[in-house]
Amino acid sequence: MKNLLFVDDEPRVLQGLQRQLHAMRNEWNMNFVGAGQQALDFMAAQPVDVIVTDMTMPGMDGSQLLTEVAKRHSNTVRIVLSGHAEREAVMRLVGPAHQYLAKPCDAEELRNAIARAFSLRELLCNEQLKQLATRVKCLPSLPALHHQLTEEFQKNEPSMERIGEIISRDIGMTTKILQLVNSAFFGLPQPINRPADAVMYLGLTTVRSLVLSLQVFSQFDARLFHGFSLDVLAQHCWMTGVVAGRLAQAERREMKMRDQCFLAGLLHDVGQLILATGLPEEYAMVLQKAKEQNLPVGKVEKEHFGATHADVGAYLLGLWGLPNPIIEAVALHHCPAQCVVQEFSLVIAVHVADVFVHEQSKSNTEFPLPVMDLALLTRLGLADRIETWRTVGLGEEKF
Repeated sequence: MKNLLFVDDEPRVLQGLQRQLHAMRNEWNMNFVGAGQQALDFMAAQPVDVIVTDMTMPGMDGSQLLTEVAKRHSNTVRIVLSGHAEREAVMRLVGPAHQYLAKPCDAEELRNAIARAFSLRELLCNEQLKQLATRVKCLPSLPALHHQLTEEFQKNEPSMERIGEIISRDIGMTTKILQLVNSAFFGLPQPINRPADAVMYLGLTTVRSLVLSLQVFSQFDARLFHGFSLDVLAQHCWMTGVVAGRLAQAERREMKMRDQCFLAGLLHDVGQLILATGLPEEYAMVLQKAKEQNLPVGKVEKEHFGATHADVGAYLLGLWGLPNPIIEAVALHHCPAQCVVQEFSLVIAVHVADVFVHEQSKSNTEFPLPVMDLALLTRLGLADRIETWRTVGLGEEKF
């Protein structure tokens, strides 16, 4: 049975949670405590799969509690359920919290968030990878982009448009800023899919705080990694996002889907970044084996870890509460036939764009190129669109 721990200093809130989740009592083992230290004592005695805590509590607040939980129990999924709070307080939760829910939270929304966390935990069989992804607070950014961002903030009149452009070219920055802006604390009626829109919504002060004060966007140190280039990965992912968006435009899909295609393409290989930064020596061995034996990287990842970078990336994005279509496209970009949607979709767009960009690229030819699923495209009646997509998607781009 799954173990849940709820933390809130208001007894009536805890009683309300018990009533809301009463129907799940045969599936979830739910425990309720009234203070942060009580929660830590409880977790020291028995494992907890998911912790749900209030933010504003006397003594140890939610941010302090989750920071300790992240240190002591890195494989526990950490969710904040809290009422109105100052934006500064919310910023302190960007690192230690995986997801943010706002009070009042109806029973279905709460159940869905918790059920989603449990289902994600079943996505990865390898406990090492599960713990690796769960303890990720932020993803490293390209030093050059980080420097450009810092320089822009130091100007007398920073350009929000320029800041959004820089962030949209970086996997780590984009993922973190979208995790924050789409959290329930901001109560947006629809998810924001464009990094530039997220920057405009959060505002200059908040984004500057994330970059300079909270140091949420850490810089990638290439000296720590062998056989892995973040520059190459970033260029490939950005172009995959651009091409995927163009494919959606060619299929005359609405702007929302075009933005989602770009975002899914930008993030499709985020799992490689997680593996390279979290398990640098092991992942270097995986890449070396793939290169020497001319094997697809995903095949060697599966043999070594029991999961691929697509699985790991989808797991983290799910933990961070990104939209399901994005997670699905990341998870299935190498195996689109597993998608339940049997038509042109984000999965198809990212799969095809990934193949196009790899074929066109001259910087990553030491590994076998991914293969397009022609059987699937034929079955969906899309095979005759491939050459049109190639022309529209690649345009005059040179890689």
